[in-house]
Order: sequence, then C-alpha cells, then structure tokens
Amino acid sequence: MAQSTEFYGYLPSEPAALFGVAYFGTAVLICILQIIFGTYKHYWMITLALAAAGEAIGWGGRLWAHFAPANWMPFMIQICSLIVSPVFISAADYVLFCKIVENSGDRLLHVPSKLFWIGFIILDIISLAIQTVGGVLVSSAQNHGQLDHGSSVMRSGIIFQFSNTVMFVALVLGTILRLRTKGIRLSSVTGWPVMVAMWVSTVMVFVRNAYRIAELSGGWKGHLMRTEGYLVGLDMVPMAVAVGSFVVFSPSLFFCYGKQEKERKRARSSDCVPLR
Repeated sequence: MAQSTEFYGYLPSEPAALFGVAYFGTAVLICILQIIFGTYKHYWMITLALAAAGEAIGWGGRLWAHFAPANWMPFMIQICSLIVSPVFISAADYVLFCKIVENSGDRLLHVPSKLFWIGFIILDIISLAIQTVGGVLVSSAQNHGQLDHGSSVMRSGIIFQFSNTVMFVALVLGTILRLRTKGIRLSSVTGWPVMVAMWVSTVMVFVRNAYRIAELSGGWKGHLMRTEGYLVGLDMVPMAVAVGSFVVFSPSLFFCYGKQEKERKRARSSDCVPLR
C-alpha cells in the first residue's frame, strides 16, 4: 500500500503512547514478579502478563507512528496488538471464576468447573485466530477496500469474543444465584479483592469490545477510526483499568485454594458441635 499520512487521519499522540508503553510495560514486570514471588502460585496469570505486553507493544507502535506516520509497519503493529491483547484478559477471567467455584466445593451445572474454563479458552483461541487472520489481511492490504475487508474479519473475531463475554457473564450470574440458594456467597469463598478484579476486568473488556465493534463497523474512514480521543478513552482506559485491577487485587496475593483452603474448612468444621 502506498505510504500515506492518511493511515490514522491524525498524528498519533506522543504523550498517550508514552503513557501506554510505561504503564503496561510496568504492569508486565509486576505481573511476572507476582507470579514468581506471590503468596499463592497461579501460573495461569501469565495470560495477564501477555495482555499487558500486547498493550505495551501496541502503544509502542503508536509511539513509533508519531515519528513516522507514513510508515506502514507501526500502523500494522499497533492495530493488530491492541485489537488482540484483551483476549488474554478474558482468558484470565474465565479461569479465575472456575477456580473460585472449585474453591466453593460446588460445580457449574453439575459439570466439573475445569471443563467450563477449558471450553471458554477454546472459544478464546478461536476468537484470537479469527482476529489474527484479519490482522494478516490488514497487513497485506494494498488499498482501502482490502483494509475494510481485513477489518471486517477482525470485527467478526471481536464480535465472537463479545458473545463469549456475554455467555460468561450469564454463567457467573446464574452460578451466583444457584450458590446463594445453598447459602454460599462467592465473596465469602475468595474474598472481595479477587471478586472486584474479576468483575471490573470483565466489564472493562465488555466496554472495549463494544467500542471496537462500532469502530471497525464504520470502516477505516469512519469517525471513530479517525478520532484518537475515542481510542484513548474507550480502549486504552478500559484496558488500563482491567490490567490495573488484577495488579492491585492480584490472585497471587489474595486468592488461595488447595491445602490452605482445606485447613480453613477443617478449622470451621471443628467449631461445630455434632448433635447426638
């Protein structure tokens, strides 16, 4: 495609890009340190580090684009990285919720929780694959028509991910109601910090995906695509909040299960006086 400053419709903001690189780059380091040195070892949290790394790379691409707006490479890097990265946050939410339910000693719809998070991860992989194909089409586009075709494929992947999030929220609400009938509150199982991280990140991914669907639906010449304020406010900010919620309320610090949980249950049961 011919080099053109029309890739963006504006000059990408240097301060916004610098903030994105610094914020998400720091989050990557913190996530890795929490995984290694956290009180509780949750190695599935590497997905959070991958999400933050993808965001840092995407905003790094936009920083490059600020100095070379006619260069095709930073344009491709930023669009592909920023669109794909939230998939990894969703994966962390799926696994975390199923681990919470396992910690309660219950099952999701009488099915082992493990099967649910595996199923959601598979759906996420499908979403990621669709978005990757769209990214490849965008990177090889020779004109705006081909760009629009690639963006349509990417949008399909995001819509697929969006529908997965809707199903996930419905499953969470249904499970909460079912457990409440048994006198169990999820927050009592894992504590409010982890619940806050899961809910906040899920809502933020939901908001971000809704924005991206609307943006890509408008095409590369659309108002949303050509206005950087929307990208910062409805993509960077939700992702910063989602990643930040997991950094502040890290499951590596607040969520335990296994031996520690069994010991607590034993302690609680020992306080009960059996009826004779």
